[in-house]
Amino acid sequence: MKVLRNFMDEVKILQSGSYYMTPFYEHHISEIYSILHSETERELINLGYPTIFEALCDLQKDSEVYVVRDKNWNIMMASGVFFSEEPPQLFALFTKHITTNFKGLARGSKLLMSFLDQSYDDLSMQIAEEYVSMLNWAVWLGFHPVGFSDWKNIRYVDFVRCNPTKNCVSDKTSRPVIH
Repeated sequence: MKVLRNFMDEVKILQSGSYYMTPFYEHHISEIYSILHSETERELINLGYPTIFEALCDLQKDSEVYVVRDKNWNIMMASGVFFSEEPPQLFALFTKHITTNFKGLARGSKLLMSFLDQSYDDLSMQIAEEYVSMLNWAVWLGFHPVGFSDWKNIRYVDFVRCNPTKNCVSDKTSRPVIH
């Protein structure tokens, strides 16, 4: 495993203000593991992962994931697209550092969506209904609530976001047939 000397070694895919986004590699797992926000940890366990470490390893291996850092090289969040759902599911893993500037990071997440729009026609997201600020964040990013689902006695709001640069319908079976 390659050990980075400093933030200059990381590829900066996107940059906004004092934040930048870089691919999530295996060496990031141990770094983010100890600083995950308690709500993020709880969600990963609720989703059925036996341990937080195993969840991070699975996401790194099976998803398109990025790390967002601030100017002090703190990881603010890891976010990406999980491919087991159709449409693919956007997720965000917030760290304890998120409380220092949630508004700045939320604004930067619009840039993330523009980046993902280059690759995806539509995305889904599920957020526990208890996280009102996250539900509002999803709507602000252009996601539309399409229903509810329950998992382990937790009620989730299901969201879909169609790429605004494409003509798409979130439910492919509802697309009109052209003869």
